[in-house]
Amino acid sequence: MVQKSMGTKISCQINDETVMIGRLRSISEIRADSEAVDVTTLDAPGGYRQYAQGAKNMGEVTLEGFHEAGESGQAALRTLFESGEVVSFTVTFPDETAVSFSAFVKAHAMGAAEVDGAVGFTAVLRLSGGVEVV
Repeated sequence: MVQKSMGTKISCQINDETVMIGRLRSISEIRADSEAVDVTTLDAPGGYRQYAQGAKNMGEVTLEGFHEAGESGQAALRTLFESGEVVSFTVTFPDETAVSFSAFVKAHAMGAAEVDGAVGFTAVLRLSGGVEVV
């Protein structure tokens, strides 16, 4: 059955307190990737390159939503950007599957103001280490 994304949430742990990040429109995919290490030898079969998996990388997660100055989660993201602190984040999907990871706030932006538009914000989380799926 198709899993709808409405109801997906993200939170972070700050000083043993769980802080929900609100007013979100999207949370980007959590994507594992790795480097490719060239292990080709001079006698490689057929002259084809051969590779082994190198260092793994969980990349970045982008959050997009509507700016709300008093929203505690958005305020936490701004504070975390300034501090550079690596904290624990958890994305919880509607079926209660949760993905936890450590990250710092790499970027934070206030949205553009446009006629007939809503002021938005974006934040980019840079993951550090692996993820845990619960």
